[in-house]
Amino acid sequence: MSYYLISILGLLPVFIILGISFNLLLGYGGLLSISQAGFFGVGAYATAILVKDYNAELLPALFVGGFLAAVVSISVGYAAGRLSDEFLFIVTIAVQVVLVELFRNLSLTGRSAGISAIPRPTLFGYQFSSGVQVALLAWIFCALVTLICWRIVKSPYGRLLRALREDVPAARSLGKSALGTKVSVFAVSAALAGVAGGLYATQIMYISPSEFTLDRSVEILSITIIGGLGTLWGPYVGALVVIALPELLSFADIPDSVAGPVNGIIYTLIVLVLLIFRPTGLVGRRPGPRASKSKAALQPSDFSHDEGGNPDDLFALMPSRGHDGLEKSLRCEGLSVSFNGIKAVNDVTLEIRPGKITALVGPNGAGKTTLFNLLSGALKSDTGRTFYGERDISTLTIEKRARQGVVRSFQEVRLFDGLTVIENMHIALTDTRHESILSQFVPRPKRKQDDELAKAYLMLQSLGLDGVSDVLAGELSYAEQKMLMIGRLLATGASCYLLDEPMSGLDHVARAKVTELLQRMVAEGTTICIVEHSMQVVREVASWVVFLDQGSVLTEGTPEDVISDPELTALYFGRPTQ
Repeated sequence: MSYYLISILGLLPVFIILGISFNLLLGYGGLLSISQAGFFGVGAYATAILVKDYNAELLPALFVGGFLAAVVSISVGYAAGRLSDEFLFIVTIAVQVVLVELFRNLSLTGRSAGISAIPRPTLFGYQFSSGVQVALLAWIFCALVTLICWRIVKSPYGRLLRALREDVPAARSLGKSALGTKVSVFAVSAALAGVAGGLYATQIMYISPSEFTLDRSVEILSITIIGGLGTLWGPYVGALVVIALPELLSFADIPDSVAGPVNGIIYTLIVLVLLIFRPTGLVGRRPGPRASKSKAALQPSDFSHDEGGNPDDLFALMPSRGHDGLEKSLRCEGLSVSFNGIKAVNDVTLEIRPGKITALVGPNGAGKTTLFNLLSGALKSDTGRTFYGERDISTLTIEKRARQGVVRSFQEVRLFDGLTVIENMHIALTDTRHESILSQFVPRPKRKQDDELAKAYLMLQSLGLDGVSDVLAGELSYAEQKMLMIGRLLATGASCYLLDEPMSGLDHVARAKVTELLQRMVAEGTTICIVEHSMQVVREVASWVVFLDQGSVLTEGTPEDVISDPELTALYFGRPTQ
């Protein structure tokens, strides 16, 4: 076997690992980073220095390289949790440039000359002396990394990653940790890139800063996109196209004087054709409904439900997280917030009591949704405090308030559109303790996982959504999306629900079903507050009404008292009062 072919076979698993690491970040987490080549370089330099200067064996050298890359990536992961996608992109470019400059200027890394004469790796005292052996070793590590990635993406942590990819505020409103998950996925992705860097250094036995520039990051991005985002085998196919295809073109009978440009043009055209006809990648799935699983595989035999749905069954299935059996009021004292000097909410004091549905009404721009944002923790108030029961929750973020039992919906229906209906419900049902990266490698009884999935299915059945359980949430009708939104909130086991226009856009049949569900929730002692523009809906479902205007509470009382007030009615419809 020629040295050239052995080199290609040895490099392929390295770039597959790089593709897997970046696919975990972009394909599953939806985070675009241009610093992956820098982390690749950190692992390569750490391994080369340890193996050459300290006679370290491969495993500890790879561990150190991966660990250092993960540590460097934590700052980027923290930025990912705080910045918009555009600013994150800029931050990752800056990190990439800084790392390359460090490689180029530090004496430890050999400056621009790099590190040469890197010895072949040693593993458990055995010296890998040939290129074939090193290539086989790289493929073994590639298989191990693939198994690790498979375990991650099929776990609750992987589902949470995909949920954050779809909609971060919606995931946070269910009590999910966005910042911690983004930091951890950046660290895992960088660590895998660092391992790939260590294997690369021992494979080619020479590294320099030019190997880890922005061009390399673009190459890693190409591997991921061409293979298919969010697919386990995509990086294999992508690496084959990006790494092997240019080498195959070098064997074409083209004059040496034009071989370089012609090969580049042919390669570019092939990639463009692939992206045009397979925009989701060569292995990527086309969007659309998925095949439905059998009901028998999902539901335990000791449950029996009608096809039309049964709210009593739904509440029997709800978890108890955030509900300690005590009926609690959600109240605020003196809440205020300003935007550019304009008071959106002005010194609001109110109490949302359990066992009844409180409706916030008022003209457009009255501050109803802003008040919801303050009560749920999505927005921080300038002044005032918020209490749930006897606990002051003023300083808690939206996800921490959700874990205390206070959840909210949004004006627009915010589902995880790229996930199936049952996956949407399963994410809400999953305890956050089972969603950390480390917990995925702690054995958990399969029966508990199956029961959790079965419970998600049975809750869908109670909502009348079992027939579309394996359809993507984005493919549902508007009424079905509304029901899934409310069901997903119920699956959190919360005891206080802030629902922003839950009836908007629904016909009378769907509205009656949601009304029945809300009344059943109230009968269980749940605390509910809705924002609603339809006075008919307010009459039908609310037992207490709070009227807001210009960020202040004007009055509160029964629906009959508030709605029949001529001055409030005129103010609501924008007519001048007498």
